[in-house]
Amino acid sequence: MVSINTENYEEPLLSTNEHAMVSYDLGVIENRESSAIENVSNGNDVSPIVYYSSPTKIGKKRRLNEANWKVNVVKRLRNSGKPYQCTKSKKNMPRRELKPSCKDKCKFKCGFKFTEEQRQSILNDYWSLGAIEKQWTFIVNSVDIIIPKQRYVKVDSEGNVATIRNNNNAFFLTISGEKTRVCKLFFKNTLGINNRPIETALKKKNNNTNISSMKDNRGTHSNHYAVNKSIKNGIKLFIESIPKIESHYIRANSKRNYIDGSKTVTDLYRDYVEKCKSQNVPYGTYITFYRIFTQDFNISFFTPKKDLCDICEAYKNITDEEKESKKQNYELHLKEKNLSRIEKEKDKNNKNILVAVYDLQGVFQCPKGDVSVFYYKSKLNVLNLTIYNLQNNSVESYVWDESNASRGVNEIATCVYKYLEKISAMAKDLDVVFYSDNCAGQQKNKFMISMYTYAVKTLPNLKSITHKYLVKGHTQNEGDSAHSQIEREVKRQLRSGPMYTPDAFVGAIKAARKKSEPFHVNEMCFDDFFDWKSICTQMNFAIMKDEDNNTVKLAGLKMIKVQSSDPDAIFFKESYADELFKKAIVVKKKRNHNSHSIHLDLQKAYLQKPGLAERKKTDLMDLVNKNLIPRYYKPFYESL
Repeated sequence: MVSINTENYEEPLLSTNEHAMVSYDLGVIENRESSAIENVSNGNDVSPIVYYSSPTKIGKKRRLNEANWKVNVVKRLRNSGKPYQCTKSKKNMPRRELKPSCKDKCKFKCGFKFTEEQRQSILNDYWSLGAIEKQWTFIVNSVDIIIPKQRYVKVDSEGNVATIRNNNNAFFLTISGEKTRVCKLFFKNTLGINNRPIETALKKKNNNTNISSMKDNRGTHSNHYAVNKSIKNGIKLFIESIPKIESHYIRANSKRNYIDGSKTVTDLYRDYVEKCKSQNVPYGTYITFYRIFTQDFNISFFTPKKDLCDICEAYKNITDEEKESKKQNYELHLKEKNLSRIEKEKDKNNKNILVAVYDLQGVFQCPKGDVSVFYYKSKLNVLNLTIYNLQNNSVESYVWDESNASRGVNEIATCVYKYLEKISAMAKDLDVVFYSDNCAGQQKNKFMISMYTYAVKTLPNLKSITHKYLVKGHTQNEGDSAHSQIEREVKRQLRSGPMYTPDAFVGAIKAARKKSEPFHVNEMCFDDFFDWKSICTQMNFAIMKDEDNNTVKLAGLKMIKVQSSDPDAIFFKESYADELFKKAIVVKKKRNHNSHSIHLDLQKAYLQKPGLAERKKTDLMDLVNKNLIPRYYKPFYESL
């Protein structure tokens, strides 16, 4: 590590690198990359067929910032006349300062023409230029050529004239807008330089009469190593071919994609080299592979839940001055977090209500196992919504795969509605309280509230539904423990072999809890899901203003309540500290109709099975045809 004396140097240094991780697979290249590989092997440029990521910078790893390289920092300090430490010799070089004036015997009497303050001003102006090209220009403009009136020449024994010495130079310094001639020693000592920059500047002037075009050509040779374009394109095609999925937890504010797998970047590079060798095509170095991997792609190995609060982490890392201005908002955030946890604990101990938390588990992909090719094929996504009763610890699990349905509000609302149907059939005058995160696309939206309104209207034993949203960044809850149990059971079962179908995942859910009541699994088909967006339209449902004519912003609400006694309204709180609910009419009565008498037609969300994308189904059938998935499961994959 080279230390740098950065006294008076105010440019900020870069922050620590973030590390991006990725995983992908080779087998898919046989189908999607064969034409590109052939072009590479024939020496052709494959750029016209490249289909990798967008040209904008999306990678997690920072780009090279040459301005903050230590050698360039030292260079700027040196060119500004400031103290610095040599990167190689570690020698400390002092600041550029005035040197003594010339002697009194000087014929130009330089010392009498300039005061020390004027000399210091000239020194500061010269080094404030900060670039050696500008300093060369300053020197050239301060030197005039003088042709001697008489000149003696030497003649050798053969009568040839020897080399004639160059013309003389006159040096000038400007003070108060007037050029004043000085001797060379005074010129050098005032600028704090030696002969070398003067000789270099005059030499460049003689070689190129255009002063403005003088450049520092050191290190600008054209003999740099460049990676072949075909190798770069081959690496990008290889990484792009990896099947990727979105993060359920942070996709609203992140474009990063994730890949199921346990390989490292080094493992991926070995697979890449092996593939290139088998195709007899050139391949890049690990450094080239790693840079492309981290700078041109925004992908990671896992789909992690967002455990750290971005508000809290950002507050920890700002300066004390910024903390002072943001302290009030931060303390309010912590207060809401603490109040939400107190509220949940209080509800758990209330025997007069039913309290549950629901959340969608991270995507399970099948087939799943240690077979290497599985990492490089698009796989079937299996989804699991768990509803965890906080009072008796019972868990309802709703499972479906992506060929039957998506994972939007229709699917989430249907599962919650079926849970309400089940519990309302077992109790009377039931008050239900739900907790969840703040995912706007799945539960914090008007379609989910429409489902709650429909439920209190149509389910006879349901008195009210209250949904309380946990504070962003602090949504950890008991449902996470259920997901953790399922994931541990999946890992245990994978020790005995791969899991090929969603049925294996369902079996793992049923076996996940050993010492208490097992999880209740509800396997969902496309025909089970309802269209709650249509219900919202039929209700003429809209969240606009409360009874005091204040605008209601759904994103800022902490609690929402609907009740059978007033199904046309929602009651809400904007803070856990609020004592009373506010009211807003959200079901608008249509002309000549009473909202209670309007018939609501609950329609199916899917009239037929959506199926899989052709590309994904091709990958799965390729695994079946190569016996990487046993042919026993072929009918299942053909039906997708």
